[in-house]
Amino acid sequence: MGLRGRLVLSFVLVIVICLLVVAASVIAMSGETLDRLAMARLADMALPIYVQSRILMRGQTTFDQVWSNIEEQAKATGTCIFLADSKGKIIRHTSGSEDTCAFPGDMFPRKLAAPNRSQRGIYTAADGQSYLYVAFPLAPIARFRDITGAEWLVLSAPRSAAMSIVGELMRPLLAAGIIALVLSIILAVVLARSVYQPIKRVKKAAAAMAGGKYDQHVPVEGPPEVKELAESFNEMSDRVKTSQQTLRDFVADVSHELRTPLTSIKGFAQAIQDGTVQSKESLGRAAGIIEEESKRMIRLVNNLLELSRLESGQADINKEPVDLKELLQQCQEVFHMRVEEKQIFLVTDLEPLPRVMGDIDRLEQVFGNLLDNALKHTPREGSVTLRGRHVTAETIEINVIDTGPGISKELLPHVFDRFYRGPGAEDRTGTGLGLAISRQIVLAHGGDVKANGTSGRGAEFTVRLPAMHDLKEPGNAKGGKGKA
Repeated sequence: MGLRGRLVLSFVLVIVICLLVVAASVIAMSGETLDRLAMARLADMALPIYVQSRILMRGQTTFDQVWSNIEEQAKATGTCIFLADSKGKIIRHTSGSEDTCAFPGDMFPRKLAAPNRSQRGIYTAADGQSYLYVAFPLAPIARFRDITGAEWLVLSAPRSAAMSIVGELMRPLLAAGIIALVLSIILAVVLARSVYQPIKRVKKAAAAMAGGKYDQHVPVEGPPEVKELAESFNEMSDRVKTSQQTLRDFVADVSHELRTPLTSIKGFAQAIQDGTVQSKESLGRAAGIIEEESKRMIRLVNNLLELSRLESGQADINKEPVDLKELLQQCQEVFHMRVEEKQIFLVTDLEPLPRVMGDIDRLEQVFGNLLDNALKHTPREGSVTLRGRHVTAETIEINVIDTGPGISKELLPHVFDRFYRGPGAEDRTGTGLGLAISRQIVLAHGGDVKANGTSGRGAEFTVRLPAMHDLKEPGNAKGGKGKA
């Protein structure tokens, strides 16, 4: 059975159970009321018989004729009628049918009250069954009493006869219950549809995604939980679509990056094999190019592997307290000779900084990449600024600012993408993965890195790292070789 069928069946079962519980509760709570109603009904049947008997006995009608009339009334009403004296002894009885009632024997089991008042009640016969009775005094009919010695005219019926009243009450209740059930089933179908249809759309869209159609969205409608499901599915669809596009772009970028060195290696290897390159000098030059292109491919593959490990959280990050100011000064010394060669002004503005918990080699790699990137894009006699601030109690901010060509608004979202190379870089031999790797390292340290800049006015990279609070005095940072 599908979800829609199960929902409708569940609603119907709940409704039926509720109706049954209500019906049972009504019957249980109305037991005494039903007895009173049954006795009143019995009294309504007994009163005309009693009055008619009085009228007949006051005339010239014989007792046998009166009793014959009583027997006809017993058959007509389906009750049992008997006469009893003042002590409860049964003098004569008749029954509308064999199973109408069981007579209590020679003596009526209940003591009857004063002969001038009618009474009603319940007695238990020898068979253990309960009976309702209504008794009318015969004192006003002296002739009747004198002939038979009877003091009471009693009508009785099984207490189960009250169930006929229940049946009469249950008929309208049953009709109302059936109407309520039909309306409830219609409502259940509507409610089930409001849940099932959105889920069905999600199921259909998921099947389409499994078939390779990733551009899937479903309407956000239905109950709150179903809306949340639709929103989550749409978000997942967007992420899967983005992931697939990223994967395609990654494959295309890797193919593009590998094509150039592979083409060079293949070309020079073919030239050597064909004998096109014969001189010792040409052979050495071809071998050197093959070696350089091979190293370039190795660097590219190694960087890709490192980036993949960082993104998946599998890279080794050996965290320890790091004196960030000392680390930044060390990075500045690594680039000292290069700064002098390009005649660039390297300005250092570092406040006293608290320690950070991190991998000193990885952090040195980050700032080395940022400084290397700034120096590549800064023209001769330009400037690069390395600034460190303790901006809040929780955060340290490091800025690397250059006076190069800057970054246009359109390119800013792609600065940390794989294989990104900014315009105006003087060195095109890099892999284009340095900034992407740097960003993943900073994220692994619980921080963040952002780029800002305007075309023609330089670029600024901002690294934010969480500060430590358990160590107030900075110690000696572990030294490491810069990875620019």
